[in-house]
Amino acid sequence: MDVREQLLILRRSWRLITVLALLGTILAGVASLLTPTSYTASTSLFVSTQNSETSAELQQGSVFALARVQSYVDVTSKPTVLQPVIDKLHLGMTPEALAAKIKTSTARNTVIIEIEARDGSAQRSADIANAVAASLITAVADLERPTNGTPTPVRLSPVDHATTPTEPSSPNAKLDLGLGLLYGLAAGIAAAVLRHVLDRNIRTESDLRKMTDLPLLAGITEQTAGRLPGAPPSVLGGSGAEAFRKLRTNLQFAGVNRPMRSIVVTSASAGEGKSTVALNLAVTIAKGGQKVILVDADLRLPSVASATGIEGGIGLTTVLVGTSSLDDSIQYWSDDGLALLASGPLPPNPSELLGSAAMSRLLEELQTKFDVIVVDSPPILPVTDASVLTKSTDSVLLVVGTKRVSQHSLAKAIDQLKFVDANILGVVQNRIPRRGPDANTAYVAGYGAEHPDRIPPVDNRDDGSFRPAHVRRGKFASVET
Repeated sequence: MDVREQLLILRRSWRLITVLALLGTILAGVASLLTPTSYTASTSLFVSTQNSETSAELQQGSVFALARVQSYVDVTSKPTVLQPVIDKLHLGMTPEALAAKIKTSTARNTVIIEIEARDGSAQRSADIANAVAASLITAVADLERPTNGTPTPVRLSPVDHATTPTEPSSPNAKLDLGLGLLYGLAAGIAAAVLRHVLDRNIRTESDLRKMTDLPLLAGITEQTAGRLPGAPPSVLGGSGAEAFRKLRTNLQFAGVNRPMRSIVVTSASAGEGKSTVALNLAVTIAKGGQKVILVDADLRLPSVASATGIEGGIGLTTVLVGTSSLDDSIQYWSDDGLALLASGPLPPNPSELLGSAAMSRLLEELQTKFDVIVVDSPPILPVTDASVLTKSTDSVLLVVGTKRVSQHSLAKAIDQLKFVDANILGVVQNRIPRRGPDANTAYVAGYGAEHPDRIPPVDNRDDGSFRPAHVRRGKFASVET
């Protein structure tokens, strides 16, 4: 993981990191408020030996004191030292409870014993520290007294006396808040990394290229504020149409070695925007001067009729079963003469109908009437309809919805298309964010839709306002405006 990827993880999850950092700070603040106030007083003792007259005796006494000092530290927590303190100060607690309030230590290679006492009362903390020091002096004198009655060779002398603290030692609000913030940031970064590791969705062009070597034909960004939601490129203009013009051009190069008369537009799963791409692509090709028909072959969740406002009760299924002729079922939409063939009534056996000989004959007949056939098909993974359609069409265009499909699902969909020997022209990355860490600044064109597979019918007047497009059925009928 390089620095760029690490920064991308932080940018993606900065809200999560911020929330956890604030949560850690708040929890630390609450804990600080709930922590009882306590004061700490300290005193120190110096350990030395007595009756040392020569330098050799002094050296031996120093070594003896160093060897003993740690033992005296340990003795401080024993009832021998603490019980007299309890009796003297009338503390009303056990030696074990008092030991929890005492901290005794000594620095390495020194003979100084530091005694700290912590208590909710400032004055009592100082009294406890001084009383423990005095009790330790007495206890050590008794423990080190020789059996022959001679004076003890060890002496503990007070270095200083504990004074009443003026400020509490805990809670330390600044320290607690700082630690809470630090722990919150650490938890947020850990959560961001875990989220990145577990997130297998396609988010960026880099993620897409890691999964497949298929050419990326175009990148479609999300809608721009101020534009009519769901409007196709014919009314968006400018950057809104540029993405699909680029797709149209790249498709011409992608199909240079094989005929590209019919294109199946599909996706790995639902909700990736394949119907939106199919409609906008058909409109763009029609604006280029070619005769184009968009066939709604999604016989499970059709959307072309509702998206364009055409009649949906007549269409592909009625032609296939022979209840209507092809010429009477084709409808025209927009000023560019885009032909549409709605799905018609939904059948109980869509896969069988799409794979029938009647469907093959229908596509052959459409090729005699139109230059390009764009087929909007169901997604690949839920049903087999798209795979069936590849047998009767020339090529497949795979739509990949940003943050809508996992890497595993995309790989599985591509494998399924390759298994049926489909001619995959390439992929279109759809719904690329215009802003944020996953935005690709190379794609400046965009369009939007409230639902990726639903585009409301629109047309433009000379004054810049919009109105529903009028539709007529019949052979090469024009659109009335």
